[in-house]
Amino acid sequence: MKFRARPFDVETVFVQAKKRQKKKPRGPDSPFYKSIWPMICVLRVFGLAPYDFSQDRLIPSNIYLIFTAIAATLYTYIYYVVARRTIGIKRDDSALLGGTEDTKVIINYSMTIYELGLVAFTRRRFTKIWNALQDYDEDVRQLGFPRKERQTAIVAWIVSVSITVIWIFVNRIGMYAFFETWLYNVGYMLIYIASSMALFKFVAMVFFLGQRFHHLNMMAIKNLPPILPRKNINISKRTILTLHNDLMIAAENLESLCSWSLLFWLANLGLHTVSDIYFIIVWTLMNPWDKISWSLVYCLSAWLTAFLFQLVLLHIACHYACSQANSISPILIEWQVRLIKTNNECVDSSMQFLNRRLNFSAGGCFYVNLPLLCSTAALLTTYLVILMQLH
Repeated sequence: MKFRARPFDVETVFVQAKKRQKKKPRGPDSPFYKSIWPMICVLRVFGLAPYDFSQDRLIPSNIYLIFTAIAATLYTYIYYVVARRTIGIKRDDSALLGGTEDTKVIINYSMTIYELGLVAFTRRRFTKIWNALQDYDEDVRQLGFPRKERQTAIVAWIVSVSITVIWIFVNRIGMYAFFETWLYNVGYMLIYIASSMALFKFVAMVFFLGQRFHHLNMMAIKNLPPILPRKNINISKRTILTLHNDLMIAAENLESLCSWSLLFWLANLGLHTVSDIYFIIVWTLMNPWDKISWSLVYCLSAWLTAFLFQLVLLHIACHYACSQANSISPILIEWQVRLIKTNNECVDSSMQFLNRRLNFSAGGCFYVNLPLLCSTAALLTTYLVILMQLH
């Protein structure tokens, strides 16, 4: 028998080995990114995501920064067109409404440009926060507690669909109320939509942090030392503390990055909410029913729905993340109590975790949480009562 030598092709073998190689669930191949990538593409279009992946790490991208520059130019042009049109309108009975709307447009435009500038100059800080979340997912996967991103995808799509429906409703009602073309109405709304996209980006990051704090709490509860020493602990207390510290650093960096943005968002949304409620009450309760312009009432009601949705979502996300981050202290205290009962080791104090609490501050003035939403509602009611007494 004669044996024939099979030709050896290095390139073919390399391609086959590359196909057999299992991709790591990191970067663009991670379940985390795959569950929200359509939303990230939308943020890039609005100029709010100048980032890209290099292998498995998120890094600042100069290419996507072009979208940020284009968005800033487009918003400035739209503001110029809107301001030029509204200045030329002669107002008689609607002077108060017109002046209020002009003020709101100016404030919202300033807020949008500020967010674009913040995104452009703090890209590196944001990528560190994203990579910290990705590192946490990789660490818990190696520990045998992988995260499932189904809930993330469901919540992301529910919020995205809700936002889309609300803004479509605002667009259709606005065209009907002011007899505007679709192009002009969408252009007027575009600055408001961009401002809301920046807020939703922050809400999403806070929600992602809250998810991981909740996941870490469940891991700690499952690995609590048994009252009777009958089984081994899969994850040590030191590992829990290390993971919690990494998440706290990421959360504190995000709070420091968006602290002033939180204050501006709350002020902007509060102004729009008060003015819309005021005009709705004045038109519906202080005018005869046959003279009410219902199209304007419906239009302001649609805008009010959009602003209230953003306010509620912002407070819920911050409250959720803070409550989950601050729940580690009781778990660690229970951990120490069980170790003391079993006399396994000498435990340290957990006072540092009782004192180190996560709170999202609005410019250092107050903390954003659900109790603040109740206080804001009471304060806005007081302002409305005062406004109703003024002629």
